[in-house]
Amino acid sequence: MTPQKQAALLAAELGMDFTKTLLEHLDDSSYIYSSPTCFILAVDAVREFGDDCQQEAIFVTLAVGNVQEFMEVDPRKETRRWMGFCREDGGEIFWLDYQRMRRLVAKLPLSQK
Repeated sequence: MTPQKQAALLAAELGMDFTKTLLEHLDDSSYIYSSPTCFILAVDAVREFGDDCQQEAIFVTLAVGNVQEFMEVDPRKETRRWMGFCREDGGEIFWLDYQRMRRLVAKLPLSQK
């Protein structure tokens, strides 16, 4: 089964309308990444730390497969500070340090990426 089909099934399990969500990601601040091993929908975001501190982030709406693939082609990978995601639709947002993730994955053997 392709990652796109897996993502559509996952979206249905989460109560998301896959087609609607996909269409919503066809704008300038969104990303759709699809390959034989990965499917990701994401949007540019800002993580706020109080009123005077904001840092560049990306929020992953839906992902199946190797997120590292997306990070390698992300046009803003050098300036992103955070990657956010929810474990389930409407759940708590988790934030990961984007640059730390890039460094850790860069150290992995090719067979584990």
